[in-house]
Amino acid sequence: MAHYFFNQTVNIAPKTLQDWVTQVFEAVGMSAEDAALTAHTLVVADARGVHSHGCLRVGLYVKRIERQAVDPRAKPEVLRERGALALIDGHNAAGQVVSHFAMQKAIDLAERSGVSFVTARGSNHNGAAAFYSMMALPRNMVGFSSSIGGGNLMPVYGGAERRIGNNPFSFAFPALKHDAVVLDMAQSVVAKGKIMMASKTNSPIPLDWALDAEGVPTTDPAAATQGFLRTMGDYKGSGLSVVIGMLSSMISSAAIGPTLKDVYEDFEPLNKGHSFCAIRLDFLVDPEEFKRNMDVQIEFIKQSKKASGVEEIFLPGEMEARNYRRQMRDGIDMPSEVIEEITQLSQRLGVAVPQLAELN
Repeated sequence: MAHYFFNQTVNIAPKTLQDWVTQVFEAVGMSAEDAALTAHTLVVADARGVHSHGCLRVGLYVKRIERQAVDPRAKPEVLRERGALALIDGHNAAGQVVSHFAMQKAIDLAERSGVSFVTARGSNHNGAAAFYSMMALPRNMVGFSSSIGGGNLMPVYGGAERRIGNNPFSFAFPALKHDAVVLDMAQSVVAKGKIMMASKTNSPIPLDWALDAEGVPTTDPAAATQGFLRTMGDYKGSGLSVVIGMLSSMISSAAIGPTLKDVYEDFEPLNKGHSFCAIRLDFLVDPEEFKRNMDVQIEFIKQSKKASGVEEIFLPGEMEARNYRRQMRDGIDMPSEVIEEITQLSQRLGVAVPQLAELN
């Protein structure tokens, strides 16, 4: 279960949040279409309960646009295309704009060829990886997305300085009666966004999440920000970070290692890399048969004998899907600190602040 550190929340209708954040991005120069897309990816993350990749990021994105580290009007383009392969140049557009364009290209290529691989450079932070892998689901495809992380945040196994990124990737598999199986993860014990949330709300973090600048485990999120994220599984997490980073960036000639900038500290173009894949099921198997078999496998796993104290076994993405349905219906419970930050941004930018409910 994810840990988020906030005591007060504001319940806000998804459309209200979507329209509000869209207007904020328009106010700093994004087109209406790109602003709406970027806002949509963040609102979906919050609705799924993944607040580390939701509207918490609005302030950072606005700051990067205002300091000319991101071009709000740039448009990605296909540089090379051969068979089921394509290379995208994002031209320093918002990461969500580049990634949506690239994943749509991957889906289109898979529609024709059965499978595809699309890689991008010249991009920026693109939010939750699951948003892009899940784009394949309505087309009866398996989706994959990956990205280089927001900077070299972790030491390689055996090392004592930042040399590898927390590089996210996601797989999405469609099912029939059950929710799609959607894995979205990086290689640290937790995402840096969760430590950011703890820092914003002045809350301690678990001791196994991060190390301070001296390499000592810490419960202080501020000290963790100055230190290192911890890799999961020691050398396994370290190795996975290395290869996901290479897959995301080296094929497209995007930044990695010594050329990788920090999204929070370096206000210049990042040249971030992403990679995407789609697999068209009906080239190999009847999609309905595949999804029925997915249901069988899901039920086989969920019906396992439970460990002491466990009420239900969850598949990857299942809790997020339940959160999404509930919060899209009942409103999204947003951390009050995030709402306050967007309110202050709106007042500075001349964007109308919607009428909000009382704090819970």
